[in-house]
Amino acid sequence: PFHLSKELNEINLEIRKKTNELSMILNTFRFNIDGREIASVEIDQILANEEDRKLRKKAYFARNQINKSLVDGGFIELINLRKELAKAYGSKDFVKYRLEKNELSPDIFNNWDVEIKEHVDVLNAKRRKYANQFLNKDEMLPWDEEYIRSQISPSLNATVDMSNFYNVIRDFFINFGIDIDEYNITYDIFPRKNKSEWGYNFPIETRKDSRILANVKNKYNEYGVLLHETGHGVHSFLQDPEEIILNRGISGIITEGIANLFGSFLYDELFYKNFFDSSVEKEFKEIQEYEKLSYLRFIGNIFFDHELYKNNIENLDDIYKIYFKTYGNLFGDKAYEEAPPFGYRIHYTTHPIYMHNYFMGDVTCEMLRKVFCNKYGISSISEKPKEFGQFLIKDVIEPSGLYKYEELFKRISGEEFSLKWYF
Repeated sequence: PFHLSKELNEINLEIRKKTNELSMILNTFRFNIDGREIASVEIDQILANEEDRKLRKKAYFARNQINKSLVDGGFIELINLRKELAKAYGSKDFVKYRLEKNELSPDIFNNWDVEIKEHVDVLNAKRRKYANQFLNKDEMLPWDEEYIRSQISPSLNATVDMSNFYNVIRDFFINFGIDIDEYNITYDIFPRKNKSEWGYNFPIETRKDSRILANVKNKYNEYGVLLHETGHGVHSFLQDPEEIILNRGISGIITEGIANLFGSFLYDELFYKNFFDSSVEKEFKEIQEYEKLSYLRFIGNIFFDHELYKNNIENLDDIYKIYFKTYGNLFGDKAYEEAPPFGYRIHYTTHPIYMHNYFMGDVTCEMLRKVFCNKYGISSISEKPKEFGQFLIKDVIEPSGLYKYEELFKRISGEEFSLKWYF
């Protein structure tokens, strides 16, 4: 009915206005430690490299400084506007509203907490082991995570010459029968003043023009970003430009899954042989296994985002209670005295109920890997990269606009979507 669409438009307008106001806060806010302004990238470096645990903790909690500014700027009003929108639309809540918009089943997350339980137990045991090994402590806390990663795999932080990055990336994709010289992909990857700190791919026009924006340092792990974003770029060149409607229907989970798959070759000899000999194999295998387990904690962000829309929130303390309850239920975390850093993660403000795309992209990536290896009776994609390139184009990319995500997943794997594919 007309009055409903008018009401929805008005609420949407208010949501956009409030989101823009809060985005300004996110873009201009600067963290500080001991009275000194500090950039996000510096916080990352302290968390990864600083041996002093107290300093790491201080850097970790510097990120909670933005929470109050966001709430003062109307973050809770924004949450309530979104709840209002879902109600006016006729949805049970804003989470269900967003899932319907993304053509996902309303109950897709129902068993996740149960499905991950045994794996969380393994993760927690591993965290205790590493805390003991690298910190001489009984438990790993959030401000220890990046430091321990860099201890497990120091080669990820090895200095490399990035000036030759294009040839390295091009030669890698040739393995799959994909020649990026034939595509018009423009790279802008080195830091400069007032440039975004995030990595992006912008497909300007399907199969005609694609741009990659990043901010890389001369460190080996930065190639993960370039592999991921080039995966997005390649995907846009493998679509049919005539199929405008179908291309719009491609699920964000599929695009993230393909990009994540190429990003994961950072740990594969097919790629790392450009920089290291086989002595890094054990280290890369260990960090890859640990990161895969560790990424389960990202589900905390996804569920916390959901809970913001399923609970009544009146103040910042209500948000903190939901945060600690979510992480306690999923991972057995104990609440700490300091305020948890959540607001710095832009998705809660700008892209609500979106973060599942990343995790489900990884599940998709693992499913594609397993289905392909099973089909060819091999243990690794790198044994038959050319065939994998063909599989990706014919079985995944070409039909991806024709089906809803869960239908495509079942078409490729023969089974319903489930987190079991991740493990």
